[in-house]
Amino acid sequence: MPLPLLLALLTAIAPLAIDMYLPAVAAMAIDLNSEIHQVELSVSTFLLGYAAGQLLGGPMSDRFGRKPVILLGLTLYFIASVSLVYISDLDSLLWWRAIQAVGGGLATVNSPAVVRDRYQGDDIARTLSMVAMIMMMAPLLAPALGAVIVTLGDWRDIFIVLAIYALFVIVVVATTLPESHPPERRVRQSPWQNYWQVLCHKPSQPYILALAFAFSTMFVFITAAPFLYLEYYQRPPSQFAWLFGANILVMMTLNRLNVWLLPRFGSHVLLQAGTALQLCATALLVLVTWLLPSPPLELVLPLIMFSVGSLGLIAANAFSIVLQHFRSISGSATALIGVTEFLIGALFGWCWTLLHDYSARPMMLMMLFSASLAFSLVWMANRRQHYPTCATN
Repeated sequence: MPLPLLLALLTAIAPLAIDMYLPAVAAMAIDLNSEIHQVELSVSTFLLGYAAGQLLGGPMSDRFGRKPVILLGLTLYFIASVSLVYISDLDSLLWWRAIQAVGGGLATVNSPAVVRDRYQGDDIARTLSMVAMIMMMAPLLAPALGAVIVTLGDWRDIFIVLAIYALFVIVVVATTLPESHPPERRVRQSPWQNYWQVLCHKPSQPYILALAFAFSTMFVFITAAPFLYLEYYQRPPSQFAWLFGANILVMMTLNRLNVWLLPRFGSHVLLQAGTALQLCATALLVLVTWLLPSPPLELVLPLIMFSVGSLGLIAANAFSIVLQHFRSISGSATALIGVTEFLIGALFGWCWTLLHDYSARPMMLMMLFSASLAFSLVWMANRRQHYPTCATN
């Protein structure tokens, strides 16, 4: 099996776990005697658990190899998915979602590390873009699949599907993924020394933070999407799937564009272009919601598509810029990037629940704030390190 396809199957367990159950949030709230916004807390819970799994999995894979840690995480993810079928209250949902997320973090943190083990320079960004293009079929199809499952059956069946998928990936990884981190390259030092080495690398710091803030724009949207589409715009769950999936189409298109443009412009310029696109789209979103008390969905949807879809230009390039500095501890570097992403993303999602006033404005303002930080960090870092910005190029 080609490496990009195998890593895409592995990485897809996270977006499947997040996106597939979003159309079922209303049904889950009724069944668990909770409010929709309370069930939506399970999104932030998943992000926190996913960050914890990455924090553990990165140094473990640097020390013990990629494959054993991947299989451990997938097994934990499988057990939690099965347990979620039998929950009966909100607390159980949050606990098992956290455990499911830890397993997902342990497994998926190794995908960029495996790429770093095998490639260098812009080849890292090119391969990660290929992985992302394939993997994005998961968030594109997951809401539709979740809506079909809820329509034909029960929301619990969604977690049965996730358990079956995890079992399939376990078999594929166990039988086809070779170990990319041989014993002679493994690091025996403390995990905290690995993280401290990454944290103290000043050229990487702004890019790690910029990627986290860019992802936070998406996480705010994911947390607010059920309210925005199902309550605010009163769309049925059957429409939620394509409304949500529209963002992924833009992301896939920009990922493909990134592969074509990398030989000409390089990761730094394309990263700056991606953050600029995200900033412009979120600024227009805020302007629209401020000028129009109830903006039409036909106007809001395209702007959301480019706000979230711009990650197709941002993610692979930011990863490439950071990981090229850390070959022997790429697992720890990937973990630190992921932890930063998901902690800040969970924080922004939680802030949205606090600011929630049953309008679209808090969501749009949070998205603009995070996009502004991402653009500013990349712009200042490129200037400081004498890389071309969009303007100079």
